Amino acid sequence: MKEIFYIPKYACWQQTEGNPDLDLSFVPPLIRRRLTQVEKIGLYLAHQLEPLPQNCQVVFASRFGEWQQTIDLIQQFFNDKETSPAGFSHSVHNAMPGLLSVLTKSKESYTSIAAKEATISSALLETFCGPKPVLFIYAEEKTPDFYTPKFSDSFLGHGVAFIVSSTPEPGTIRASCETGNYNNKICSFKELIDFLKSKDELNINGLIIRQMT
Repeated sequence: MKEIFYIPKYACWQQTEGNPDLDLSFVPPLIRRRLTQVEKIGLYLAHQLEPLPQNCQVVFASRFGEWQQTIDLIQQFFNDKETSPAGFSHSVHNAMPGLLSVLTKSKESYTSIAAKEATISSALLETFCGPKPVLFIYAEEKTPDFYTPKFSDSFLGHGVAFIVSSTPEPGTIRASCETGNYNNKICSFKELIDFLKSKDELNINGLIIRQMT
């Protein structure tokens, strides 16, 4: 069975050594000063897609999540024998979509996914197979310095977000979703960006997402 859907908007961001800080002036100062890098990336990308559709659910994905915040909490406990409750609230994996729901006053559900190297693929399956409209957000912060000597594939911060809707709008990406032969190929950040920009097809564990003219 083939399902037709639309991607009216998408936004992506990749950290470089010289690019400026993310513009988060839309976030109240009291909240903004406590944000982690993952939260900054996710909120920034979501803001690029506003206004969000009504009744829009959220699928948030991050393989490593708030690992710098977790390191900071562990070091704080080691040094001070206590941890900050506010710091802990920003260390959980669903902190970013939770903050987004507060800022947008949304009462819709959100899902937070971490599935090792299959994180993006798993989140895409949740996005394309679930009810629509839905906002997909993927965000990773820079590999913490603590892990850099032990990590063979360190990276800078990056993320992507897009909306999937069942309602056609002028200038949107029109795509189809159907089942094909199962495979265990995972989807990378680059492959997802390529698909959103120009690539014709994604095959995610046998779920074929194909752009249509």
